[in-house]
Amino acid sequence: MPNRQLSEPHSRRDKALAEPRKTKPKKGEASSGTGSTKRRSSVIDKPLIRERPRASKLLASQPVSLAGLTQAERNSIVVTAVSDGRGGEYAVSFFGDPEWNLFPEQVTKNRTKSHLTIKWPTDVPRALLNDVKAALYCALRRGPHGKPWGANSLVVPAKSMPHLLRHLTSLGITDFSQVRALHLSDYISESKRTVAPDAVRKRVEIVELIWHFPKDVLHPLVEHPWGGEKLFRACGRDGAETDGPTGRTGKTPVIPRQVQRDLFAYCEARLDEAEMLFQMRDSGKYGPNASQLIAVRDAVLYLTQVTSGMRNSESVDLTNNCWRTEVRNEVSFHWVRTKETKTGRGVVDFLVPPEALRALAILQRYAGPLQARLLEEAHWLEVQLQQRAIGDGFIEGGVTVPEAVERLNHVREIGQHLFLSLDKTHSDHLGTGSRVEVMSVLACCSQLRVLARAAGCEWKLANYQCRRTFSYNVANSRLGRMGLVFLKWQLKHSTMSWTQLYASNPYQDLGLYREMEAEQIEARLGLIEGWMQSDAPLSGGAGRKILRTRATPVRHSRDLLQYTAEAVEIRNTGHAWCLSGTRICQGQGVYEPMNCAGCSQAVIDSDQATTWQMIHLENLRLAAVTDCGPAVVQKAQRAIRRSEEVLRDLHVPLPSDSQIEVYEKARRHS
Repeated sequence: MPNRQLSEPHSRRDKALAEPRKTKPKKGEASSGTGSTKRRSSVIDKPLIRERPRASKLLASQPVSLAGLTQAERNSIVVTAVSDGRGGEYAVSFFGDPEWNLFPEQVTKNRTKSHLTIKWPTDVPRALLNDVKAALYCALRRGPHGKPWGANSLVVPAKSMPHLLRHLTSLGITDFSQVRALHLSDYISESKRTVAPDAVRKRVEIVELIWHFPKDVLHPLVEHPWGGEKLFRACGRDGAETDGPTGRTGKTPVIPRQVQRDLFAYCEARLDEAEMLFQMRDSGKYGPNASQLIAVRDAVLYLTQVTSGMRNSESVDLTNNCWRTEVRNEVSFHWVRTKETKTGRGVVDFLVPPEALRALAILQRYAGPLQARLLEEAHWLEVQLQQRAIGDGFIEGGVTVPEAVERLNHVREIGQHLFLSLDKTHSDHLGTGSRVEVMSVLACCSQLRVLARAAGCEWKLANYQCRRTFSYNVANSRLGRMGLVFLKWQLKHSTMSWTQLYASNPYQDLGLYREMEAEQIEARLGLIEGWMQSDAPLSGGAGRKILRTRATPVRHSRDLLQYTAEAVEIRNTGHAWCLSGTRICQGQGVYEPMNCAGCSQAVIDSDQATTWQMIHLENLRLAAVTDCGPAVVQKAQRAIRRSEEVLRDLHVPLPSDSQIEVYEKARRHS
C-alpha cells in the first residue's frame, strides 16, 4: 500500500513535490534544512560524481505490485523521484500525472529528457489508459520476467501504444477485458501494410505486458492476445520467436572503403588544425561553440567510434583522462575506459590504436570551457536550493525544486564528459536560452552526416555504421576469423552469435547459411538423442552429468532435446564431443586428449571407444620410457589412469598383453 502522505488528496500530494522527504544526516554530513550554516558538498569537492544519488527510501516505500489497490490509491504512487544527496528526497512523477518524467531513471547519457518523458493521450477511455500505466509501472518495478525494465525500454511501448488504443476506441472498446485475439490479429494485419513488423511489435507490446500482469491491472485480458503464438511470430518478424541474432542478417551497412578513406583524411585534417583553433578560442576570436570547433569534436566522434567499435552510449560517456597506455612484453597497448550499460558490465576497457588517444586528448581541450560552464551552473543551482524560502516549491526562473535537484544531479554526473554540446531548448543560469548537455544519439547521428558532407561524401553516415564497419574490418584483417574471439570481447557482446552477425559479409547468401544451420541442428539433435538412450555408455565430465540427468523423467523430452540442440554448440575433437565453445581449455583438448577425459564440458560416447583404445596403448608405450626423468613417468601414469577410466565408462575391456604386443610390432614396422 502507498504511504499515508502520498495516499491523501492532491493538495497533500502537491506539497510532496515541493517538500523533500528527509532522512537523518550521517555524521559529519551537512543538514538539508534551509539556512544551514554547515559546510555543504559542492562540485568543487566532487568534480565528477559518476553515480547520481537515488531517492531510495521514498521509492522503496512504494508498492511493487498494484494488486488490490483502488485507482485513487494508484494515482498517489510515486513513479520517479530524486535525491539531493543530503537526505532530501523529492517526488518527480506520480502515477496519476498527465505525463511521466523518467529522466531520473535514465542510465545512458545519450538520451534527452524529452525522449524520456511520456505524455499520456487524452482521447482514449480512462480504463484503457489506467491499465496501460499499471502494466508499465510493474515493468519498471519488477519486470515481466523478474528483471526490472530501464527507462529506455519503457518509453518504447509507451510512446508506440496510442495508435493501438485509438484503434480499440474506434471499435467501441472501453477496457482490456473486452479485447479479443481477433481484434489484435486484424489490427496487426492492417498495420503490416504500412509499417515494418518491428514497428508493429512496438505498437502492440503493451498488450503483452498487460497479459503478464493480470493481477495488477483492473481489467485483465480474458484470453491469450496472440492465440497461443509468440509475439514476434504474431507480428510476422521472419517467423522469429526471440530478438536474438539467429536467422537474421546485418541490416546496418558497412561503410565503403573509399568513403572510409575520405572520412579519415578529413578528420585528420581537422585534428591537425585543432591547436590553432584552440589558441584562437582562448584569445577570444572564437566562441566555445564555434562551427570550426564543432567540426573538431565531430571528427573525434567518428574516429573514436570507428576505431574502437563502441556503441554510441559508450562513446559519449567518455570523460577526462579516461585513457592509458600499458607496455607488456615490449608491446604497447592503448586502452580507453568507459561505462557499458546495455548488458550491465559497468566500467569496461576498449583496446584502441594510438591515434585514438591523440584524438581524445584534443577533444578534452575542446570540452574545457563547456565543462567550466557546467561547474558554474552546479554552483548556481546549489546556491538557489540553499536560499529558497521554506514552503516555496520554486527557485529562480520558475523551476520547481525537484526539477532543480534533478538538473543538479545530472550536471554533477556529466561534469567531466567530453562529447558536449549546447541544448537550445532549455536555459541554464546564464539565461541565454541554452545549456550544456551530453550529445544525444540523434545529435551524434545528425553531426556525423554533417561531417560526411563536409568530407565530400554522399554517404548517409550513422553511429552504428561505425561499429559494424569496425567489426567487419577486424574480421577481415590479418587476425582472420580468430579475430571473432577478440571482437566478442571488444564489442562487449553477450554471445558469439551477435559478433558473427556484426562481422558477416553483407553480400553473403543468408538462405544458404540458414540451410546449413538447420542441418547442423538436426545433426546435433540426433547426437543428443543417442546420448539420452538408457543403455548408451558415456564418459567425460559432461557425459557423467548426462547419465545422472537420464534418471529424471521428462514430460516433453522432444521439446527439451530440440531446445538443447539449438542452444548448445557441439564440436568434435576426434576423441570427444566438446560443449565449451572457447571456454575452459581454449581448444587445447584437441591436441591433449587427457584434458577431455575429466573435463566438465566433454562427452565421450561409444563411437569414440576405438580411438580411446589407441590412446590407452600410446599411454602404455609412454610409460615404458624410463630414461626421461620422473616427471615423464608421473605424467604417463596419470594418462593411463584417465584412459582406463574412460574405457571402463564405455564398457570397453582394457587391451590384453597380446594386443599390446601386436600394437608394438605394427608401430615399429610403420
